[in-house]
Amino acid sequence: MDRSICVLISQAPYGTVHAAEGVRHVNGALSQGFQAVAVLVDDGVWVARPGQQPGASGFTSLSDALTAALKASGPVPRVAVHRPSLEARGLTAADLIAGVELVDDAGLTQIITETQFLLRF
Repeated sequence: MDRSICVLISQAPYGTVHAAEGVRHVNGALSQGFQAVAVLVDDGVWVARPGQQPGASGFTSLSDALTAALKASGPVPRVAVHRPSLEARGLTAADLIAGVELVDDAGLTQIITETQFLLRF
């Protein structure tokens, strides 16, 4: 891939700004002409869980932001969710927003090695 970036999000969507910054960087990379892939691992899988209610926390629903990115009229990111991380948290593919793909350890490795740049949040 030319001008490609993998944004690895391993942090939960609330409590810190890490996951939100990861989603923001995916959108920013797309706007700069990069082929962007967001990979959700560990507690980052919660980013793709719909129906999040951040309440008065001051945080934005990241699943809504990710869904909007997947439905954009311009370039859209590839969004991959690490299946072992998902299963370790008692979730299944049915618990996630539409448009994400599940990857195993080999798929995760392939994504990381095939992209030109890697950011971890």
